[in-house]
Amino acid sequence: MKKQSKPGSWPSPLTATMLAQSGNENLWPQVIGDDVWWDEMRPSEGGRTVIVSRLHGDLIPAPWNASTQVHEYGGLSWLGVLRDGKTVLYFVNKSDQKIYVSEIGSEPQEFSPKTPDDEIHRYAEMISVGDEIWCVRETHIKGVVTRALVAVSENRVRVLNADSQFYSYPRISHDGSQISWVCWEHPQMPWDGTQVKVANIVDGSFQDIRVVAGGLDESCLGPEWGKDGILYYISDISGWWNLWSVDQHGVKKHIVADQSEWGYPLWLVGFRFIQVLDDGKILTSRGPVDSRKITIVDPENGKCVDVDSPLTNFEPSISAGNGKAYAIGASATVTTELIEIDLNTLNSTTVFASNSPIEVSYLPTPHEIKALRPDGREVYAILHPANHPDYEPSEKTPLMVVVHGGPTAHSPATLSMKYSYFTTRGISVVDVNYGGSTGYGRQYRNLLRGQWGIVDREDVIAVVDSLIATGTVDGKKILIRGGSAGGFTVLNVLVNSDRFAAGASYFGVADCTALAVDTHDFESRYLDSMIGKYPEDAELYKDRSPLTHADRLSSPLIIFQGLDDKVVPPAQSEAFRDVCVSKGIKHEYHAFEGEGHGFQKASSIITSYESEMKFYGEVLGFAPDLG
Repeated sequence: MKKQSKPGSWPSPLTATMLAQSGNENLWPQVIGDDVWWDEMRPSEGGRTVIVSRLHGDLIPAPWNASTQVHEYGGLSWLGVLRDGKTVLYFVNKSDQKIYVSEIGSEPQEFSPKTPDDEIHRYAEMISVGDEIWCVRETHIKGVVTRALVAVSENRVRVLNADSQFYSYPRISHDGSQISWVCWEHPQMPWDGTQVKVANIVDGSFQDIRVVAGGLDESCLGPEWGKDGILYYISDISGWWNLWSVDQHGVKKHIVADQSEWGYPLWLVGFRFIQVLDDGKILTSRGPVDSRKITIVDPENGKCVDVDSPLTNFEPSISAGNGKAYAIGASATVTTELIEIDLNTLNSTTVFASNSPIEVSYLPTPHEIKALRPDGREVYAILHPANHPDYEPSEKTPLMVVVHGGPTAHSPATLSMKYSYFTTRGISVVDVNYGGSTGYGRQYRNLLRGQWGIVDREDVIAVVDSLIATGTVDGKKILIRGGSAGGFTVLNVLVNSDRFAAGASYFGVADCTALAVDTHDFESRYLDSMIGKYPEDAELYKDRSPLTHADRLSSPLIIFQGLDDKVVPPAQSEAFRDVCVSKGIKHEYHAFEGEGHGFQKASSIITSYESEMKFYGEVLGFAPDLG
């Protein structure tokens, strides 16, 4: 028999310290010779990103940190190369953004040339071409940001192309005669419209540059060359990010017409959505938000063969070589797992998995739910029910609403230890994939165009009302939390609704005007599509800003902010803190030195989760067990 106890106060074995210790983030598996490498961000080491080899372990010692800051969000920061019988590692070091090179076991040496004192140079997405490294370079000179495809050799940089404002995916054809890349211009974001360009390579320079796919209303991503000179890529021209090809004559082919997404929003440069295998087939992943699969596609007939795996979500970064394929995935019972797939049998085995720090009986079973708005449109969300093997609620459980960031992003139906921190204590969590989220096709993604601050708010409330109507959650104990764009929706909901008992904003957007004029270059025109042009639509920006309506705030609010945040500067959070002070609203403000847009240090993670849980306990009248 389970004991009945007040939700929120259930004793949980999952502590904030465990969250920080088990919070390693893994990405970018790559086959290097007979080895496979990946990177691992470790909160326990101050957020340091380490490149890990299956055969050799850590490839860079502390304090080296393989992390590029291109677009502020970063992406693929390293490259393994077999050269003259040796395995060589190139990586971008976080502190100075220079490229370093080392052999396994040796001390890294500077590779990129010295940067002038009044300039910032950043590098990402490296490929090896002869004795040069070709990559994306981002330069900051007196407040002006530009990007280019460049060739880097020791103490020298050659500019290969600088015609566009944004670049990704430099790829060399198998015979070395051509290069392809993806580019886009302000005010487009890469999920709005991109171009795939191809050029001939003549004596190390580009000639006959031409656009082979994409446009202002077509998002093309991830081009990869086949051995026959065909270029494969992901396009959403059909309404879904699907697999396409274009041949040497410009003839395009929609290889698989599928109403599911084969691509992701390009927040990080370097995502690899497809890889052409030795037999000409395509390795990729596809499927709905709650059931993605690794798939092998025959481009001749479009036939797809799914790899049998219990994992239901995969990171958009896959790799293959030596008859094996590698992908990092998750499921409702697994937070992170790197699998190896035998390409002959399609059987998969585990290379490593992040084990749960607590018994599985404590964990919830996340699953997708749907809610209907008053206008009849469906809204999607992922529910993580409160769960404990020894306790059941003595009353209806509180509900925590989570609003994902982006806002062009989505939350999968996979196990989250961060959410389990709340569910094991008796608080149900619902993660809303509001209109504008990815994973549901371009039409759903475009619902936020011109409507940011309206559609997201209405969709959140529709999900809340739906769950209250089921009778399982307490309508007087609804909490809401979110970060960045999710924090914007949190603040927006709190000043426009009385349904919420308290909120938590993690580096949330409070002032749309300030964001438009004070954010980083990558997102500086993002709001053109989501709100309107600035300054022409200045009044609309003002009206959509939560800060404009802050006089209506009445709910308790806890705010978290990184003081080094270049995406949403601290002034945004400080403004709402000051409103809480002036109105006498219960609040807390936590600022973290050395943290940017997203917390990476164990100390910051521990402080934020424990403070948030205590705050909710004070508001809702329960004493949380913090372990």
